[in-house]
Amino acid sequence: MDRVVPPVKPYFPDEDIEQIKRDVERILRSGMLTLHTYTKEFETQFAEMCGVKHAVAVNSGTSALEIAMKSYKLGGDEVLVPTNTFSATAAAVLFAGGKPIFTDIDPRTLCMDAENVQKYMTSRTRGVIVVHVGGLICPEINEIRDICEDRKLFLIEDAAHAHGSTFNGKHAGTFGDVGCFSFYPTKVMTTGEGGMITTNDDEVAGIAKVLRDQGKESFHSDRIVRLGYNWRLPEIGAAIGLTQLRRFPEISDVLQ
Repeated sequence: MDRVVPPVKPYFPDEDIEQIKRDVERILRSGMLTLHTYTKEFETQFAEMCGVKHAVAVNSGTSALEIAMKSYKLGGDEVLVPTNTFSATAAAVLFAGGKPIFTDIDPRTLCMDAENVQKYMTSRTRGVIVVHVGGLICPEINEIRDICEDRKLFLIEDAAHAHGSTFNGKHAGTFGDVGCFSFYPTKVMTTGEGGMITTNDDEVAGIAKVLRDQGKESFHSDRIVRLGYNWRLPEIGAAIGLTQLRRFPEISDVLQ
């Protein structure tokens, strides 16, 4: 009989499962099932791990990308996207009202490179999405960032696979204006479903928190200030994420 090798198996040792059980009980007894203590702590610890000011938890990596795109109010603008990526990278541009322009990649790294960014850039280009393929940070990320800064373009990192990855001592999710991570079960760490936005931009972080919660001005208000959506990460997912963060050094050692 043929054996099937899975792409990944989420790692939850018995002690972590017991911890998650206790956390789930606390969450259920508290009655606070979303955007509360566990989510805030998860965001704080993830931001500290990456070395950024802000981390905003959402319900998927796709949501993280779409929120990042919507924060820049695209109006038919072009956004450069590498050909080697999952469909969600380009779809997020479309859903936000932009036009994805697919760039060639460097066949040696399978990532976008500075040469192709310059080749495909036009007067209509508003931003660039770089994808860290397989968890390896795009080798030309600094060159691409310099181009974006010179042209006043935003730079988004699709870091869905790159939790904890570093390049010259700098973490994925800190090179561009915004980093977008996924916690889907096939990723380095998981919350079941979920994602995270990282940024040093106070305005982008504020917009992200509004957009993820139906566009409300705050969690305790029903006043809609922007057109948002239900992109919230449940407290139980955040509890799982905190357990995975505590286990992260061991998880990353296994993957190396």
